[in-house]
Amino acid sequence: MAFTRSLISAVSGSRWQPRRLYLRPELDGSPLDFSDYIASTELSLAEAPLETELVRRRVPALVAAPADDRRTHRELVSASRTSAYVAAPVMSGGKVIGLLHADRPGSSDALDPSDRDRLDTFATVLAIIYEQAVLKQRLQLQRARIEKSFDETQDMLDRISKADAILSRRAEVTADGAVGKPDDRQMVEPNSVLTFREREILSYLATGATNSQIAQALVISEGTVKSHVKAVLKKLHVPTRAAAAALYSSQARRQR
Repeated sequence: MAFTRSLISAVSGSRWQPRRLYLRPELDGSPLDFSDYIASTELSLAEAPLETELVRRRVPALVAAPADDRRTHRELVSASRTSAYVAAPVMSGGKVIGLLHADRPGSSDALDPSDRDRLDTFATVLAIIYEQAVLKQRLQLQRARIEKSFDETQDMLDRISKADAILSRRAEVTADGAVGKPDDRQMVEPNSVLTFREREILSYLATGATNSQIAQALVISEGTVKSHVKAVLKKLHVPTRAAAAALYSSQARRQR
């Protein structure tokens, strides 16, 4: 025979938190409906040796006479008016994360070991469903992070591409329309004017890294990075980090 009441609880450390009471429709609002008690209580496993044993040994239990069993939680037994119940741990990741309790109040059919085993089987299925839900949520979060990373990378590449295109057009105008000495800004080669450290800084600028990220990567202060960036822009005769990154990319392509 099926259970007419069941209780699902969460377990965290030494705390035991009843979450939801499920009842057959005919019990709603009856003296056997102790939902109000469930909604306002948090129990201690220290006051429930039997449930503590469930958590420690990870095995189900059949409690034939809870009112006379000193291992039960007295307050919960009184609130539920249970005459017998079965209980089983819900496990995930090798630890107990919750408890299931079930009974048949008012029924002439006594609970037996088969009821205990039936509840234990259901607890196993419930744990599998829970783990699948957690995995799905983690995958969704991971997918969102990856998509955000791709978007940020694409934005960075788009900025570099636009800066490179602008510089290329300027170079073409200078080559076609200038008389005499070419524009010095178009003749600058990063490797020829920058120090080793400044070339390092420029390589990070080309990836779109922030000053803070560059400082962490090179183990220097953010203020030092700012000084190097300023020197790089000045030596390359460019106004922005994106323009400097474009020059770096152009040089890298010519060297291939």
